[in-house]
Amino acid sequence: MDAVIEFLIGILGWILYGCYFLIKNYGLSIIVFTLITKLILFPISLLTQKNSIKMVQMQPQLNALKIKYIDDKDKYTDEQVALYKKYKYNPFMDTIPLLIQIPIILGLVGVVYRPLSYIMNIDRGIISQLKDWLVNTLGIEADNMYQLAIFQQIRDGAAVPSSIPTDIVDSIRSLNMNFCGLDLSLTPSFSENYVLLLIPLLAGLSAWLLCFAQNKINVLQIAQNNAMKIATSVLMIAFSVYFCFLVPAGVGLYWIFGNLFAIPSMVLCNVVIPPKKYIDYDYLLKSKEQMLLKEKEHKKYSKREKADYKRFFSVENMQLMIYSESGGFYKYYAGMIDYICEHSDIQIHYVTSDPNDKIFQDKREQIHSYFVASDKLLIPLFMKLDCDMCIMTMPDLEKYHIKRSRVRKDIEYVYVVHGIGSNALTLRKGALDWYDTMFCPTVDGEREVREMEELYHTKPKVLIEAGYMLIDEMIDKYEKMEKKENNPPKILIAPSWQPDNIIDLCVDQLLEQLQKTKYDIILRPHPQAVRHSPEKFVEMHEKYDGTNIEVQTDFSSNNPVMEADVLITDWSDISFEFAFTTKRPVLFINTPMKIMNPEYDKISVTPINISLRNVLGKAVEVNELDKVNGIIDEFIQNRESYRDTIENTLNERVYNVGKSRIIYGRYVIKRLSKGLKT
Repeated sequence: MDAVIEFLIGILGWILYGCYFLIKNYGLSIIVFTLITKLILFPISLLTQKNSIKMVQMQPQLNALKIKYIDDKDKYTDEQVALYKKYKYNPFMDTIPLLIQIPIILGLVGVVYRPLSYIMNIDRGIISQLKDWLVNTLGIEADNMYQLAIFQQIRDGAAVPSSIPTDIVDSIRSLNMNFCGLDLSLTPSFSENYVLLLIPLLAGLSAWLLCFAQNKINVLQIAQNNAMKIATSVLMIAFSVYFCFLVPAGVGLYWIFGNLFAIPSMVLCNVVIPPKKYIDYDYLLKSKEQMLLKEKEHKKYSKREKADYKRFFSVENMQLMIYSESGGFYKYYAGMIDYICEHSDIQIHYVTSDPNDKIFQDKREQIHSYFVASDKLLIPLFMKLDCDMCIMTMPDLEKYHIKRSRVRKDIEYVYVVHGIGSNALTLRKGALDWYDTMFCPTVDGEREVREMEELYHTKPKVLIEAGYMLIDEMIDKYEKMEKKENNPPKILIAPSWQPDNIIDLCVDQLLEQLQKTKYDIILRPHPQAVRHSPEKFVEMHEKYDGTNIEVQTDFSSNNPVMEADVLITDWSDISFEFAFTTKRPVLFINTPMKIMNPEYDKISVTPINISLRNVLGKAVEVNELDKVNGIIDEFIQNRESYRDTIENTLNERVYNVGKSRIIYGRYVIKRLSKGLKT
C-alpha cells in the first residue's frame, strides 16, 4: 500500500508542480489541481450515475421483496442478488469514487507535506542534507512533515549550513504558501493561528452546500427519506470539520473546493444522463409508502399472530388444516369449504398469512381461522403440525422453508392446483414430490404427474379426478349474469406477468394493428405490471385517448373478462378461464415461454399451455402481428363453431365440470370420517 501511495504522490506532485509553475500562487494551484482531478474523474462519475439510476430503478422491486420476505432475510438476500444480476447492477460501482478519493487525499497530503520536492523540485541530495541539519543541528524530529518544518525554519531566519547553495535557500525563503492571509503549510488548531479556523469552518459550510445540492439533484439522495438525508448531511459536515483539524490547511483548501466542484459535476451528470428519463420518483415514493405500511402492519399484527399461533396449538385431535399463502388463494378452496360445512361437522382450521383474508369474515362455527405469517412462527407451525390432513396450494413442500411435520409422519398432505396450466412446465422439478394426494383438474395434469413419477422413480401419489372449482364458479356466475351483444365487439388484451410478455415485446405494434379496426379494444395489463411501471400506462392512456383503445388499470371488476368477445394474451392462465367460461376464442401471441422446469419435455405429455393454443383459438408469432385483425374477424364470424369446439374441449380435458366442489368435499369428508390415524 505504501508503494501505491508513493506512486500517487509522485503523479499528483508533478500535477501540482505544473499548476504552481504556471500560476505562481500556492493556493490557486491547489484549487486548479482540485478542478483537474474532478475533470479526470468525471467519466467515473458518469458510470456511477448510470449505476445509481439502476439502483433507484430497482428500488420499487426491492421494496416489494422486502414486503414479500419481511420475515425471511435469507430469501430476500437471494432474490436481491438475482435482481442485481437482472439489472446488471454492481454495488461496488457506487464505492469507486470514494475508493479513488481516499488515495488522492492521501497522495495530496504527501505532496503538501513535501513542498521542497514537489513545489520547488529541489534535488533529493540537498533535501537529505537539510533533513540532517533539521534533526542534528536544530534537534527537531523528522516526521512525515519534516519538509514543512525545514521550510518554516528557513523562512523564520534559521542559519542554514554553508553546503546548501544560496540560491536554494533564497528560493525556499521566497516560497509563499499563504493564500488570502492563511498559511496553508500549518494545521488548524485552537492553540495558535486562530485565523486558520476558517478552514474547518469553510469545510463544514462547503459540505453543507454539497449535501443540500445532493438532496435536490443526486440520483440516490433524492430517493432517500428525510431522516436518512439529515443523518448523511450531519455525518458529512461533522467529518469535514474534523478532517480539516488533522491535515495542513492546504489539504483543507482542496477539501473545500472538492465539495464545491462536486456540485456542478452532479449537474453535468444529470444533463448527460437525466435521471427523470429513467426513474418515476412518484412510483418510487408509493412503493416506499407500501413498504413502510407493511412494516407498520407487521408490527401491528405481531401480537395477534402470536395469539393465533398459541390458539392453533391449543386444539386437540385436529383433523383438517388448510393453509393459504395470501387472501387471494381463498377462491381455490371456497367451494370445497362450503361443501364440507354443508355435509359434515368437520372442524376446518384455516391458517392464512394475510391478516385481512376473507376467511376472517366467515362466522360459521366450523371455521376456525388463524393469522400466521412470519417465518419464525410459520416454520415451527408446520414442523410441529399435528392433524390428520393438511391441504395447500403451495408447491415445493419440503424443498424450502415449509416442511412436512416432524411430529406426525402420517399426515396426508393434499395439493390443490391453482391453475389449469401444465404443472410439469410451470412448476420446478420435483415441486409436488412430497405431497401424498393431489386434486387433478385436467386429464393432461394427471398424466403429467404419473409420467413424472415414473421418470424420476418417486412415490406415486393418490390422484383424484377432481376438476377445477374456480372454473366451475366462473361458469356459474357467467350463466347467471345478464348478457348483451357488444356492438361493436370488444377485444380484451390481458398479458401475463412474466419476462418478455406482450407489454415488453410488442404492445405498440399490436395496438397499431388493432387501431385500424372498428372494434372496441381494452388493454388490461397485469396488476404487477401497473405496480412496477405506472408511468408507462399513463403515457399509453394519453396516447390512445380518443381512439378505439382503452388502457384499463382499474382491476376492481371482472366484467371486461366476462364481457369480451375475444381475448388476446400470451401465456397467461386467464386464457383457460376466459375460453372455458365464455366459450369464446383466444388469440395467443407466441412470446418467449416461461419454463420453470427445463426437463418438462422428458415426458410424452405436451403441456396444455401449448397443445390447446390452436384449439381454443389461434396462435401467431410476434413478427406476424399483421395477421391479427384478420384472425379476429374470423373469430367473430365463426363464434358458434368456436363455442362448440371450446365446449367439447372443456368436457374432454377438464374433469367433473360443474361438480368439482362435490368431488373435493366428498374426498375430504370420506378420508377424515375413516380416521387417518388408523
